[in-house]
Amino acid sequence: MVATAADAQSLQRGINLSRWLEASGGPPLTAQELRRLHEAGFDHVRLPVDPVALGWSPQHGPQLSGLARLRGAVDAALEARLDVIVDLHPNEQTKQAIEAEAQWSDGYIAMWRVLAGEFKRTPTKRVVFELFNEPGYYGIAGGYLWSRYQRRLVGAVREVLPAHALIVSGRKGGSLEGLVELDPLDDPNLIYSFHYYLPYIFTHQGASWMQGDRWTTAGHWRDVRYPALQARLKLPRSDGKVAAERATDELAEYFQSGWNRRRIAAQWQPLTAWAREHGVRVHCGEFGVIRDGVDPVSRYAWIGDVRALAERNGWGWSLWNYADDFGIASGSNTEGRERGELEAPALRALGLSRLEQGRLEQGRRAR
Repeated sequence: MVATAADAQSLQRGINLSRWLEASGGPPLTAQELRRLHEAGFDHVRLPVDPVALGWSPQHGPQLSGLARLRGAVDAALEARLDVIVDLHPNEQTKQAIEAEAQWSDGYIAMWRVLAGEFKRTPTKRVVFELFNEPGYYGIAGGYLWSRYQRRLVGAVREVLPAHALIVSGRKGGSLEGLVELDPLDDPNLIYSFHYYLPYIFTHQGASWMQGDRWTTAGHWRDVRYPALQARLKLPRSDGKVAAERATDELAEYFQSGWNRRRIAAQWQPLTAWAREHGVRVHCGEFGVIRDGVDPVSRYAWIGDVRALAERNGWGWSLWNYADDFGIASGSNTEGRERGELEAPALRALGLSRLEQGRLEQGRRAR
């Protein structure tokens, strides 16, 4: 009997392990760290995998020279009693090439057939495959083009992995808006993912890579608090390196929208209705707040609100991320230094502190 996505109820509380298998690779997680994540209450990890960093290129065929590294990471997580999402996470340049050039789009599908074959013997209820992280496909024809390409991807992987759950998403960066315009595929063993980081002026404040972004001034803001009422009590500041009118307009929208849990819930309403209408399983594959310079109380308030809303809808989630620039470990960094311990406020925001305490008490009784 083929399992359905509804059977895979383990993917409820997860965390992204970024940079382990990406171009900017950091040190691998230790067995102790992975066990600690399970003990804290996480039931799965999401492994972002850059296929080019693992040795794939369409010019040299579908093989990934780094498959042993990926298999080792998956096996280590499974050994720690964590289920795994293998998330194919191409960088922006690769995604644009896949969208624009047949050599890349066809090559990516061929690569997935090889990758699927490597993992066909993994436990079907413990390893899930995410086919394409945050597809772009913006523009008038983008919806049609992405839907057609994603169906090809699913079909190719299904030839090799008939029983594993697969994660699919909408276009426009894997956003909520992109997902609700998608027609669900005729496959009961799919999980539909979206990523959520709004409002950027809060979640990405001070992010260096967003200082030239045409959609948001978030990279130029500091000391933005959440909910918006708290930002009114202690006004944010700008670095002064962006047009004042543009920055002021975005801050005014933050205030006027009154960003809080209720505002987020209202924004999610179309997705809630879409999921109910189609009877599909939804997963929030990424959400989080940048770490450096952000008020911790605000940071964990936003994380707690998003987590609670996902659970209220019956959706699993994977926080972005463990110990990098959005991390929840005390030593979170992007320089590869010691990662430190999981922070107690983070576990409380994620609803894990009671789970962790229960596990510790069980361990003491067992001894």
